[in-house]
Amino acid sequence: MAERKWTDWQYTRDELKQTPSVASGWTVEREEMDRAKACTLVYAAARKLQLPQITSASACVYLHRFFMRHSLKEYHHYNVAATCLFLACKAEESLRKLDVFIPVIAYYASKGHRKAVVGTSEYDKWRSVIVTTEPIVLEALCFDMVVDHPHVSLVHMLERTPLDERRKQMAWSFVADCMRVPVCLVHEARTVAGAAVELAMRVAPEQGDNAVLDGAGVRRAEVESVVQWLLEFYAREAQARRPVTEAVQTPASSPASPTVG
Repeated sequence: MAERKWTDWQYTRDELKQTPSVASGWTVEREEMDRAKACTLVYAAARKLQLPQITSASACVYLHRFFMRHSLKEYHHYNVAATCLFLACKAEESLRKLDVFIPVIAYYASKGHRKAVVGTSEYDKWRSVIVTTEPIVLEALCFDMVVDHPHVSLVHMLERTPLDERRKQMAWSFVADCMRVPVCLVHEARTVAGAAVELAMRVAPEQGDNAVLDGAGVRRAEVESVVQWLLEFYAREAQARRPVTEAVQTPASSPASPTVG
């Protein structure tokens, strides 16, 4: 597969305010939260399926790219999340059969309320979703499954930094959270990795931290932009959880949209 140029999938923050979902009536904040919920489903299912971290990260990137060309009004975020994870399993050579994959997706999409055993209507609904949505996602992605992951950059950064194991684990958690929001559409992978390291150092600061990212090939201003983006997302997410427990959203009724929740 030909190597993809970073700029093929690069957007600005302003362009994220002009997505198909925003044009359909979503606020920028609502779209970001729906994307994040979809990626949370990806991570939960991936853990249960024992998939490599790169597989779930690829699925999140596919999802963010997809919603730059299609609206959340047209495609429910859980349906796209399931399809993107299934595609990522293929792209990253961590295949899972549908009869194993679907029950896990159905369980986490319904917050544990639904089972999708082979032969049931719930299983058939999710199978229809994935089979129907897969070619639509592939077309939206222009069949481009190449992803430049911040995880690779983070490995190299952590090899050359004096962070202890606790702060290294924090950095891995932060890079995973960065994939839940469309940071990957605006900033290069190395910048996202640098932001994860920076956040870990801010949570548990130590003397000499100011020089840790020197020579890492990242621009401080761009790292700070990612840091602030993630902190703002954390604040919105916390605020959304405060007042009431969120009602589970039901996808628009269509042959490719099972009821979840």
